[in-house]
Amino acid sequence: MAEDPSNAPAPTPPPLPPVFLDAPMLLGASEPQGQTPWFWYGIGALGLLVLLTAMGATQEESARQTIDAVALVILAGLMFGSLLLTRLMVRRHRRVAGTIAAAEELMQLRRWEPAGIILQNVLSQPAPSPRLRTQALALLASLLIRYGRFEEAIAVCNELLEHEGPGRVDEVGAFGLRLVRAMAMLREDHLVDADRAMSEMRRRYRTVEREDGDGDSPGALALVDIYRDVKTGHPREAIELINRRLPVMRRQLGHRVADAYALLARAHDLVGETTAAAAAYAKATLLAPAVELHRRYPEVAAMAGKYPVAVAPKEAL
Repeated sequence: MAEDPSNAPAPTPPPLPPVFLDAPMLLGASEPQGQTPWFWYGIGALGLLVLLTAMGATQEESARQTIDAVALVILAGLMFGSLLLTRLMVRRHRRVAGTIAAAEELMQLRRWEPAGIILQNVLSQPAPSPRLRTQALALLASLLIRYGRFEEAIAVCNELLEHEGPGRVDEVGAFGLRLVRAMAMLREDHLVDADRAMSEMRRRYRTVEREDGDGDSPGALALVDIYRDVKTGHPREAIELINRRLPVMRRQLGHRVADAYALLARAHDLVGETTAAAAAYAKATLLAPAVELHRRYPEVAAMAGKYPVAVAPKEAL
């Protein structure tokens, strides 16, 4: 008798693939472990060694020799185990550090997916040290921005900035993380939070501003200010700020000054100054691909096809 197909058990669905760069999971999984059990085993062995030494002092010669021999074996085991454990830890530390450096190099080459796979593998297990975890998470935040996952990037930045200090995030790294977080907040329309974060940055980095010699903020922070003005419909303020800060941004940002030119083009476009907008858009697209500028700033993408893209000179091709 044929079996009724309706009574056959349903096939087991294939397991769902893990989420690529699942930030909450990676934040938890990458926490460095506390004291390992081997540490407590070593303490126990050391206590046993002290106890045997004390007992040997009250025993007869033959028993004392046996106890001394056992104590010597324990001492040798402790020394060998300590050296072996230290060597393994150093090897792992170097291996993970080299892996993170490889991920950073891939990101510089714009190979985002291979870099993400490496970071996911690194952060899916406890980090060898807080500093290596910080380095990997900082790269993760930048990669999440690249994939447009701004809420997760904000969460990663907040996690790192909560542990700012020696061995974790230094002052330079904290400045970069605050910039990334502020830009992500603007992209997610968290305008009040972004304004609060930017005000905190201006207070915190006031000494850096004075050392720059001109303007009232570092070039990268000025770029975030400009984007906020364009995004919130204040093009005149953006134009004024760009014109005032452009020399500093050229010196500090290098080719990333293309972002400032792109935002300047959008600001001129919003007030109907098409000639100035076309000139600024040409400068921006000469320094960076138009598709990349459009990805970073949806407001600039609104000008796609409206103004001509600059053609790179032959020697640059």
